Amino acid sequence: MRALSSLVAVATLLATSGAVCVAEAQSADARQRARQLYTEAQALFEAGNYAQAEASFRAAYEAVPNPVVLRAVASAQEHQGNIAGAIETLERYLEQNPQASDRAEVEGLLTRFRAQPAIVNISSAPAGAQIFVDGRDTRQVTPADVSIANGEHTVELRLAGHAAVTQTFTAQAATRMRLELNLEAEPADPLGTEGGDGQLADEEEQQADDGGGSDDPSAGVWVLAGVGAATLIAGTVFGFLALSEQSNFDSEPAEDVADRGEIFALVADIGFGIAGASVIAAIILYVVERADSDSDSAAIVAPYVTAEGGGVSAQLRF
Repeated sequence: MRALSSLVAVATLLATSGAVCVAEAQSADARQRARQLYTEAQALFEAGNYAQAEASFRAAYEAVPNPVVLRAVASAQEHQGNIAGAIETLERYLEQNPQASDRAEVEGLLTRFRAQPAIVNISSAPAGAQIFVDGRDTRQVTPADVSIANGEHTVELRLAGHAAVTQTFTAQAATRMRLELNLEAEPADPLGTEGGDGQLADEEEQQADDGGGSDDPSAGVWVLAGVGAATLIAGTVFGFLALSEQSNFDSEPAEDVADRGEIFALVADIGFGIAGASVIAAIILYVVERADSDSDSAAIVAPYVTAEGGGVSAQLRF
């Protein structure tokens, strides 16, 4: 029984020793492969084949995850213009090697890389919208390439006749991005204050031509007022003439003087009658127009003369 236990112990020791030897052999092979790949990568880097150099550096790191190799990967990425990738690799380098002797240098590189703006191609449908970034007018219209600092930002597009649209996104330093937004047309203004299709403006203009929709008197009002003023003046003149003839008749009574006086007095009465009627009709027409400029109201004014006198007839139709 003791002999069996001893054999088991010896077998276990031999198996463990063999596993250690195999692991050490594999580790040695990995280190050898990593050194070979790293040397090849350096030669490719010096030759300017940065993409192939990056691939070889990465293969060396996979063989033996040495954080130092990440510096070389980041350098190859930088030379390819992949600044965002270089930033990610250097951050990973500092995470895996917090006590790195070149930490200050790496942090300086990160600061410089992060300061490089992203180039964002902003487009819209329809095109021609003003571009605002974080509330600042870029003085550019879509489509356009806009330089935007690393970090989170809000883009707003404004276009006449369309609702403004905004979108928040994160810009990555030294990268190219594309942002496309759709603008929704605003509904037509029922009051026409924004211009609309111009129909309301045309209607208002037509109303103005027809004498409605305005506080200014219409042509009809002005004509009536003119007639009233003219006949008032004429009535006054003939009134003075009638008084003059009356004075002459009192001084030297004569039939012809009396006839002229009567004619002058009649004309004066007609003039005053027409003047009064015209003024009243003008006032009524103006009030009607202001009360309802859209109604079918109309005024018909006509002078009349009879044997007993004269005046103006006014008829309002609603």
